[in-house]
Amino acid sequence: MTRLYIYPKTGEPSTFPLGQGRVTIGRASTNDIVMSDQYSSGLHAVIVPTPRGFALVDQKSKNGTFLNGRRVEGEIELARGDDIRIGSTHFYFDRDVQPTVETVEGTTFTRSSNTIIGVQDILRKPDSAAAPRKTPGGGLGTRGFERDRKMSAVLGEVSQALIYHMPIDRLLEHIMDVLIEHQPMDRGVLMLKDESAQGLEPKVIRVRNAALRGQSILVSRTIVNTALERNSAILISDIQADEGLRDQDSVVQARSHSAMCVPLWNNQDIIGLIYCDRASLVEPFTEDDLRLLTLLANLAAVKIENARLYEEAIKATLAEREMTLAAQVQRNFLPRGEPDFAPYDIGGSARACRHVGGDYYDYLPVDGDRLAVVIADVSGVGVGASLLMASLRGALHERPPSEFDPGALAAKLNDFVYASSDSQCFISFFLAVVDRRAHEAVYVNAGHNPPLLVRAGGPTEALGPTGLCLGMFPAQAYEERRFAMAPGDVLCLYTDGIVESRKAGAEEYGDARLAERVREFGGLRAVEILERVFDDVFSFSGCAEAGDDMTLVVVKRDG
Repeated sequence: MTRLYIYPKTGEPSTFPLGQGRVTIGRASTNDIVMSDQYSSGLHAVIVPTPRGFALVDQKSKNGTFLNGRRVEGEIELARGDDIRIGSTHFYFDRDVQPTVETVEGTTFTRSSNTIIGVQDILRKPDSAAAPRKTPGGGLGTRGFERDRKMSAVLGEVSQALIYHMPIDRLLEHIMDVLIEHQPMDRGVLMLKDESAQGLEPKVIRVRNAALRGQSILVSRTIVNTALERNSAILISDIQADEGLRDQDSVVQARSHSAMCVPLWNNQDIIGLIYCDRASLVEPFTEDDLRLLTLLANLAAVKIENARLYEEAIKATLAEREMTLAAQVQRNFLPRGEPDFAPYDIGGSARACRHVGGDYYDYLPVDGDRLAVVIADVSGVGVGASLLMASLRGALHERPPSEFDPGALAAKLNDFVYASSDSQCFISFFLAVVDRRAHEAVYVNAGHNPPLLVRAGGPTEALGPTGLCLGMFPAQAYEERRFAMAPGDVLCLYTDGIVESRKAGAEEYGDARLAERVREFGGLRAVEILERVFDDVFSFSGCAEAGDDMTLVVVKRDG
């Protein structure tokens, strides 16, 4: 007598005899074979007698009925040994076939329905000395030659389609269009590694079956992890037959019955992966499909990496041009020479890192006997800092000399910077108005490094802050302070790039060393003093150029 051999996921196997009548299968208690499988419908399938034996008919079940891994459409004649799967239950027609499984790195896969091949094994060139493959009868394997010919034609066509450069986003879209054209699928997704998030980010999603467009593509983490960790191409020709996958929520909700997952390997690194599945297409993916998709993915990965490198090179070139232009603009904003303000000898210099930065110094005549000396440091470096510095310079230069009251001017500049920059931008600022008749100066220090007043015959004084940095808070008041300068005294204004320079990443140059060097070189001209200090800073840090913006201004009273 013809029998069905039933293997549920849980519980004991059983058999059911097939006679002359139809046999109903499903969860409803009225069925001839009552299933406890949660993925079966009330009336899921029917086995009916035919003149030649028996046939299987799906009853429009939600999760489908599969015969030997293929979804049943209509009535299909059964042959001895056929594997019928409903949900997670297997029925073997007229022959007891115990399913076998194997474990791959802790994940259980059904051997008959899965293929895992290393990407490098697929890409490896065949041995040229190997004999041509032959059929069992001794003839050449025409099917193999035809397959290789078709694969070569597809690869040539794809290579031609990807030959021209296009922006990354467009390229990814184009790659998926080309893949779908040569590899029929219901759904596909291309994902790239997001190094910052340490995960995969979907970049392009394609759904060819309109009935599936309202569903999310849920990719099994087991499949993805295996593909990435082993750099392997994975074919699941019958997901529902795989005990390690069929109960995963992603598989159940996606309702896919055949899937492939292939890493995007550019011959050095895995930069992402391509996943595709079939839910409505009856034919499962084959090993030939897997090999073709792997070869196409390798071509795509190399193209993506080349496009990235090309765009990075373009960006670097544009950034270099932008930096060069910004550096030229910044140099134009700085003083072109030193002021003639005897008996005071004055010199200043700025050394920017990254070609352009946020350090600024300037000289602004107030009247015939008074000169404003300014130094400032914008938070951050690069073009943004340079632009904010330019705005500060413009605000300073538009003030008439009559408004050079240091405290009131600092308050106005503070409100201007607060209103014209974001919350993370501010400016440390020092302004001293030197009177060469009275030989004294009035100053404000808005959070800047305290300038050093190195007395010729006494200790060094630090001109500390008299208010907060410009732009931190609105409506700030700034206290004015005064100091006198005797013959031989040297006033040294500087930015933090000087004193924070480090020796082998440890000891800082520091205020004390700067004061010592200024005193040591105090007998020289102002420009010579600052050049000697710069040389000493670079010698101390062991660097030939500035690691941060560095600015020095030296004001020395000669007589």
